[in-house]
Amino acid sequence: MSQYTERSSESWFSRLGGAIKGVFIGIIIFVIGFPVLWLNEGRAVKRSRALKEGQGATISIQADQVLPENESKLVHLTGKAETNDILSDPAFGISEVAIRLSRDGEIYQWTEDSETKEVKKLGGGVERITTYSYSKKWVSEPVDSSEFKDPAARDSYRNTGTLLKDQVKQAENVNLGAFTLTTEIINKIGDRKTYNFPEGFKLPEQLGPNARIDGDYVIVTPATANATPAPAAPPAEPSQATAEAATPAATAPAPTPADVIGATRYKFSIVKPHDISLIAVQKSNTFAAYVASNGNKILELKDGIHTADAMFAAAQASNRTLTWILRVVGFLCMFIGLSMVFKPLSVLGDIVPFIGNIIGIGTGILAFLIATPCTLVTIAIAWIVYRPVLGILLLAVAAGSIYLIVKKKKELAAAKATAA
Repeated sequence: MSQYTERSSESWFSRLGGAIKGVFIGIIIFVIGFPVLWLNEGRAVKRSRALKEGQGATISIQADQVLPENESKLVHLTGKAETNDILSDPAFGISEVAIRLSRDGEIYQWTEDSETKEVKKLGGGVERITTYSYSKKWVSEPVDSSEFKDPAARDSYRNTGTLLKDQVKQAENVNLGAFTLTTEIINKIGDRKTYNFPEGFKLPEQLGPNARIDGDYVIVTPATANATPAPAAPPAEPSQATAEAATPAATAPAPTPADVIGATRYKFSIVKPHDISLIAVQKSNTFAAYVASNGNKILELKDGIHTADAMFAAAQASNRTLTWILRVVGFLCMFIGLSMVFKPLSVLGDIVPFIGNIIGIGTGILAFLIATPCTLVTIAIAWIVYRPVLGILLLAVAAGSIYLIVKKKKELAAAKATAA
């Protein structure tokens, strides 16, 4: 692995100017946290109530016949999702009866990684030391080696090769017993498995003489790979060169097809007909989403055989998970925004680096202490609107947090006065 180091510096005035500009962005980010939290609570309650309403209205039916008396009712049914559609990938000679067939490709390339360390200087300036390292990796997109920071690497680590685009093919005609599934429902079917090539499968000749199946992958190596020498590495550092001169160089092993720059590999996945469970509104011989009284839509599908109660329980659990994720997002908006607002204080203190570090820790704690009650209060007020009892309890917790912060501040002030 080769490395290249780049150094840059920024003056204290430049850093301070950037921090002051960041204050305005921080205020915007902080303010965004409020609607994120508020709307999330409304969404969560609305979804939960819709699921409870749907659970009470659901009836279980059999998939083998379409009964007119179930028209426009919310139904639960299980059975095998089947299709006669043949999905193919002509480039690789694959053809299967399937619900979905996917291809994901990677290309073997020289890649550039960077790591930056920042060193604060007396007077408030900083020096940034960025180290670029180069290594071969399988990546999902070709890498433009002409953009490498190290001029020597652009010539020595030159990338070649092309990669076929990823693709997904899906059946248009999928049935569940006597019912025909819509595209919206077919999109929800999962249970994706790695495609296993049949015994004796032969790849198309147009892939070239170096194409081969290796486990779950099809590896395609450029035809000139065996005749082209590996790229030369950039000159070693003097100390390394001296050490290598004293020891005879070992003969590098000949690269295998997967080790050649420009080689590509492709992995395939398939969704075959299998059992599914569905909750939806029966519309003739197909289905549509159920619209609850609050406007929330219900269209649930799980792979495998599941009861209606189990599916609604899983949907409620997913709703709770999403709610907590968005709560964290709202809190982080407030915390990051406040941290940016306070950033000029630590930059001012960086005239003496360790003082700036102390101020930075202090402003980080302060941002956390402000963001926490702001988050709780916003959620509490939203819950007072949507869930009054729980909202009042949460508001009490937030008030307690604010009280403890004020009390602690007074204790610290009293301690300083006593020490003086």
